[in-house]
Amino acid sequence: MTDPRPANAIPCSCGAWWTGLTRSHCAAPGCHRTFSSESAADRHRQGRFGIDRHCVDPATVGLVPVEKRYGVMWQTPGPEDGAPQWARANSHSA
Repeated sequence: MTDPRPANAIPCSCGAWWTGLTRSHCAAPGCHRTFSSESAADRHRQGRFGIDRHCVDPATVGLVPVEKRYGVMWQTPGPEDGAPQWARANSHSA
């Protein structure tokens, strides 16, 4: 049987893998979720560094799950109209 991971897969000791250099994976005990960016991963961490820092359910901080080939990736939701913010800003000046 062949390994389903592509050659550019980034693995974690938990068995999870992902692709994309901007991805972030939380390796905290009991978490091991994958995020679209470091800022998305930071949103699911609560508390003070070195004191009571812990993970929370990504959905409770406004992140949305997106199914990827490697599993679920959490990210910030896109705009409802599908247009990037820079395009909406420029459309009003035309």
